[in-house]
Amino acid sequence: MDLLVFLTLCFLSLQSVAAEEVCYDDLGCFSNEAPYDVFFNFPPKTPDEINTEFLLYTRLNPSLYMKVDRSDPSSLEYSTYSSTRRTVFIIHGYTEKGSRSEWMKTLKDKLLDTEDLNVFLVDWANGARNLYGKSVQNTRVVGRVIGRTMQFLNTETGAQFDRMHLIGHSLGAHISGYAGAFQPGVGRISGLDPAGPNFSLNDPLCRLDPTDAIFVDVIHSDAELVGAGIVQAVGHVDFYPNGGKEQPGCPPSLRDAFMNSGKPSCSHMRVLDLYIDSFDETQCAPIGYPCASWDAFQSGTCSSSCGVFNRLCPKMGYWADLALSTGVFYLATGSESPYCKV
Repeated sequence: MDLLVFLTLCFLSLQSVAAEEVCYDDLGCFSNEAPYDVFFNFPPKTPDEINTEFLLYTRLNPSLYMKVDRSDPSSLEYSTYSSTRRTVFIIHGYTEKGSRSEWMKTLKDKLLDTEDLNVFLVDWANGARNLYGKSVQNTRVVGRVIGRTMQFLNTETGAQFDRMHLIGHSLGAHISGYAGAFQPGVGRISGLDPAGPNFSLNDPLCRLDPTDAIFVDVIHSDAELVGAGIVQAVGHVDFYPNGGKEQPGCPPSLRDAFMNSGKPSCSHMRVLDLYIDSFDETQCAPIGYPCASWDAFQSGTCSSSCGVFNRLCPKMGYWADLALSTGVFYLATGSESPYCKV
């Protein structure tokens, strides 16, 4: 036997031995085979260990949540959930806890002030507070748990998938993608600075991508080599405020990461302020301009690229609309609210 063929067979044999798989009840199986071999710390935690919680708020209970559990239909029956309303899931990122997150509560309040909705804060803190590689693995489980919960809402109440909207920050953005891939037909996913480490240049099956929902809109605020966000476009519309890198008023990403000792950087968290700020159209509307690059935008060559009635320039944030156009969009913001006033 040719030596090269022999070594190749040995390598493939080692690969097959190294391949692993775990199965978790109705969530199905997870493996470390390609394309998921880009992740470390296999296997993910079990669903019971992660204990993802769904904390429901509506205009009938805007301050005190009701916990909904798909294993207990009565928790839904006796809640304020209604299939006549659209449903929004807010999903946090690395090291956070949904029930204690101030930005999630602020976003929940904005949503309920704006529309009569069902709003779930998704708390997966037990899966998010691990070594980063293990938390990345856990996102795959949490995504399927959300997918099963959406199916539970549909089965129990007739809630339509195209009237469901997932808003995820950092790792939460990729969780949203896994949920949408598991349950096709989700109306919208808003990815708020999707995490870059372990996800950049991955196969679309391993990250958020445009096939995960009918409309995927993404805002990049810390998208650079030493940043926490993903650089590549991963949605139908991808907004890059201030080039998608260091945000006004924030220190450079490398210095920021050093000063914060691993905590989320200022630029990575700024996306939350930008999204929350976008609800109030009376103060200003953040408009994204189609442009070849941030340098081209800064040179002023894209200022007239919106066409008649701004048809080619979508609003960044909550009011983003797939009907306008798709692609990459740039805009400048200020360093404080209202951010659209530079």
